[in-house]
Amino acid sequence: MRVLLDDAEYNDDDRLTYGGQLFTGVAVEVDEDGVILGETSFRDGVQDGPERGFRDDGSLSIENIYLFGIIREGRRWHGNGRLAYEMHADQSGRMESEQYWDPDGNPSGGCTRGKR
Repeated sequence: MRVLLDDAEYNDDDRLTYGGQLFTGVAVEVDEDGVILGETSFRDGVQDGPERGFRDDGSLSIENIYLFGIIREGRRWHGNGRLAYEMHADQSGRMESEQYWDPDGNPSGGCTRGKR
């Protein structure tokens, strides 16, 4: 199921609901012209699966992968489409590794858990 985020609401437990029920599906955020700004997957009202953000031109700017509310992977892209950042986390959400790249695709830093 896909719904507009504006048509859903968060309950007192910070879980997304739609039609009075915990939401499972994709909530889409749009601007005033109906252009998709982002989309987030939910299971039982909690982020679970991909979350994506888009630039005005429709290109992907950010993607996070959640496992029942815990971010497990994250990526960001430069405006030219090259990968800018990537991270991986363990099952509890603790960062295991991260890497940065400049707009030309050259590595520009990062770390692995326990090493800096």
